[in-house]
Amino acid sequence: MALVSPLEYAILRSAGRRRSLREIAAELGTKPEDLMRYVESLRARGLIRVERREVEVYELTEEGAKYAREGLPELAALRAAKCGDICVVEVPDTPEGRIVLANLARYGLRPRGGRIEAPRDEVEKALRAVEERQRLLEALAAGGEIPRDALQEFQRRRLVRRSSRVEIYVESAADLASLRVAEMKTALTSEDLRSGAWREIVLKPIDATIEVPPAPAPVPHFFQDFLEYVREVMVGLGFEEVRGPILEYEFWNFDALFQAQDHPAREVHDTFFAEWEGRPPEPPPPELMERVGREHEAGWGYRWSREKALGLVLRSQTTATTIRALAERGEGTYKVFAIGRVFRPEHIDAKHNVEFHQLDGIVVGPGLAFKHLLGQLEQIAKALGMAEVKFKPAYFPFTSPSVEVYARHEKLGWIEFGGAGIFRPEVTRPLGVEKSRVLAWGWGLDRVAMILLGIEDIRDLFTADPEKLAEYYRRWSAFKRTVGSRGARYTL
Repeated sequence: MALVSPLEYAILRSAGRRRSLREIAAELGTKPEDLMRYVESLRARGLIRVERREVEVYELTEEGAKYAREGLPELAALRAAKCGDICVVEVPDTPEGRIVLANLARYGLRPRGGRIEAPRDEVEKALRAVEERQRLLEALAAGGEIPRDALQEFQRRRLVRRSSRVEIYVESAADLASLRVAEMKTALTSEDLRSGAWREIVLKPIDATIEVPPAPAPVPHFFQDFLEYVREVMVGLGFEEVRGPILEYEFWNFDALFQAQDHPAREVHDTFFAEWEGRPPEPPPPELMERVGREHEAGWGYRWSREKALGLVLRSQTTATTIRALAERGEGTYKVFAIGRVFRPEHIDAKHNVEFHQLDGIVVGPGLAFKHLLGQLEQIAKALGMAEVKFKPAYFPFTSPSVEVYARHEKLGWIEFGGAGIFRPEVTRPLGVEKSRVLAWGWGLDRVAMILLGIEDIRDLFTADPEKLAEYYRRWSAFKRTVGSRGARYTL
């Protein structure tokens, strides 16, 4: 006859058919992790069968839970719209207001300044769509299932996080009639000895091999939230996001940007060169390569190599992505941006890492000048909440005139976090862009995060220390509540 504790007996009785441990825990009024050691003990004695299966789960973030309770901010804005034949949606110039503008743009309502003016039927259509999203968010908060496209949208907005967990299923392998139920302990107390209860107690051996449940991260990762915040700011400013590969041709990373093939930045100490045995990326159009090659030979006075241009690198700048967009779109009036990881063999210290994130952007249009570039940089910096920024004249192979962009860190002083300029004609001409001018910039988002959050070591952006994660998330949450409330000063 097998000895089991009262709780072990309850587990076996509930697991007469195959069930998840989560269901049994709810039935018994406890948590699954509190039952694990009893399940493992039963499994070790052959009294229960255990199956572990990895499942995908979706959970509301702190922000998502808030919107499920209080309503999506764009829903409140639409319900407060003043409507005649034309509806006017007023949106305050705050971080949440910029998020509202970015979200309403998905429904075809484009902002003009700080508000939206659109026909009544378009606003009512958007209102119905947002009300449906609110219903789905509330359904998810209540534990229901919602369509996958809604889950993906909520993920992009950082309202829902996707994770995987190991779901445990158990099924009894015991004959309940053959079990003896007794109180089981791992140690006797003085009271057990005094009262004589020790005579009825069964001492349970300790199994040190039993798996303990993993400890979840204490908070969402602040840096991922920061990158999404930057993305929302750029969309709110009227930019369209473009994406590109990490494994890139030298052509897009350097040649299309008029960087000579013997330029120092193309040496092994500044670039990660790659050997790739898999299927290579789609090569650039041959006619475009020919035009770029002629531009190099005329401008730099050397024989340009097509083979060199088709070498593979880990991209060292997200300008490789925006130059692709410029080559695809050509002339016109548009604004695009890219956010992604870039790689450089830097010496790692408090301000440098071998991989980091860049925000790259271009503005294309006729009649653009250097003053427009500085104004655009100022607008983005202000929208991100940067308090003090200055510009310094600089040189880059593919822009002229050019500037470096600096911001003051409260402890580290002035830190360079980006470069900007107007694409030279040698860059735009081979791409068929001759009537328009192109404003371009690349910012190191890791340094921007350091500046905004007072982080002194760039490596801390990737920390796994729970205490640091909690502290930086606290700073990030405080920053989001206050950004936009302070002015910004800019010097040239």
